[in-house]
Amino acid sequence: MRPPLEHELREALVRNLELIEPGLRPVQLKEYPLPNAHGTKGSIDILARDRHQMWVVVELKRSRSSARQALHEVNKYAELLCREKNLAPDRIRAVIVAMPDDWEELLTAVSNAARDWSHDLRGYRLLLDDGGHPIAAERVQLLPRAFEPRITPIHNLFFFKTEEQRLHGWNLISKVAADLGALDLLAADFDRVAQKQWIPALFGLYLAVGRVDEARASVDLLSGYDGPEPFAAEHPAEYLALCAICNLLARSEIRGMNMEGARPGLLTNLADDPNWAIQGFRGTGAFDDTAAFEDRDLFRFLSGDDRGDGQVLYTGSASPRVASRWQGFRRESRQSLAGNPVWESLVAGWLDETSEKVGYGDIGLHIYNPCNLLQAITHGWPSRLEEFLPMVMGEAVSDEGQHSSVRGALCWNGRGMSLPEAVRLVYRDSLFLMSNMYGGTMWGRDQELLELLGLQYVLLEKIGPGQAETSAVDERRVWVRHEQGARAYSSLANPSTYAQACADIAANGEIISVTQYLNKHSREVELVAREYRAFIHVD
Repeated sequence: MRPPLEHELREALVRNLELIEPGLRPVQLKEYPLPNAHGTKGSIDILARDRHQMWVVVELKRSRSSARQALHEVNKYAELLCREKNLAPDRIRAVIVAMPDDWEELLTAVSNAARDWSHDLRGYRLLLDDGGHPIAAERVQLLPRAFEPRITPIHNLFFFKTEEQRLHGWNLISKVAADLGALDLLAADFDRVAQKQWIPALFGLYLAVGRVDEARASVDLLSGYDGPEPFAAEHPAEYLALCAICNLLARSEIRGMNMEGARPGLLTNLADDPNWAIQGFRGTGAFDDTAAFEDRDLFRFLSGDDRGDGQVLYTGSASPRVASRWQGFRRESRQSLAGNPVWESLVAGWLDETSEKVGYGDIGLHIYNPCNLLQAITHGWPSRLEEFLPMVMGEAVSDEGQHSSVRGALCWNGRGMSLPEAVRLVYRDSLFLMSNMYGGTMWGRDQELLELLGLQYVLLEKIGPGQAETSAVDERRVWVRHEQGARAYSSLANPSTYAQACADIAANGEIISVTQYLNKHSREVELVAREYRAFIHVD
């Protein structure tokens, strides 16, 4: 007996839609024609209503080569139906029905479409009896999003007295990773190379935990979670994996080993410290073959800079019309500005407004957010300041060619105490300074220091038809944070309030950047640089 043709299956199925799901009923027994004033026409195989009175586009497929066609047609029919009946997207669903063998070709494409489509999309395997009549429909389990084994912000430091101890410690860590189900870990070896007399354990291991794929984990890593540590609530399984690692090392026979908590960005501090040197990288699971990566990539993974986790350096771009990437871009830029609530609020406000204007255009950001003015002075004074001072640069280009350039600035308002006095008041002594440096809390002290000095974070924006130098026809805006949030003052929309906003962040009518401020107070800066270089051993 020949297999039934597609139109024969449609005629049989339309009278038995409850095989797909209870309460599903056809709008009409024939195919449902859809006129299209904008071009192509088409007919829905079966147009139905469900028990919640939603409209359901049922697309029936019989060919293994039909994945692209099936997805094209359900997209087209859902759009045409929305327009014909003036429906919101959440009032329409789509169902693709195919024979079991046909799902071998359909599964991957339909799974991808279902994750990103605005309408609910489901698949069913249609089962036939010996006579070719539908007798059942099984819901297809669509594929989940591919697992990305990236590094999380769950980090830790281990210090050992000898290289042999460090290797033994790594072997124990690798054993835990294997026991938990091929846990993805990435670590950096770093050695004390100067001022060794101050440190009892000279061989360090910086460890970061990758995302836990619970589908392949051999144990339930979520049971018993109660961790209050930073990032633990967002990454409970990874946090508990680190706890298992630390517990094993604490019970081991390794003598003189120390453990300290860490967070993204700390490895960057160690790399900048001339007393320590990174010697190489180790990994397990997805990072087992570290030779497959360049060292700068591994360092970026650990510092978190590629996703903003490091809260220091970030470069990225996106189009607001690509929703999935835009959400990730917003999250990454927000994370990179953590610890800097003023710039975080201002950049978010600029992105909110600009995303409405660029259409199908692009927005890019480059952020350097060390939140550490003292580091800039001790490492950068006098000739390398720009390498260490905070920076935000943004560019938005609309699909019509309009450009918006924004620059983050630290501006001096002409008030505040002297630099040496403010630094001593905030950092007290060398021990307090070092505890903040290696504890990852410099951002909090830096906020206190800036307030005492009269330095304020702002955004300066230029809007015009191109990237050329500022002209009289360009709109200039200053973004300032108030209690109610970010606010922009425009030179064109309201010149008087723009002038007042500029005056509020200026010193005697002149906007003075942090670089100008430091150069203006060069004697004080030189005193601070000399005093604190001795504390942190900067040559």
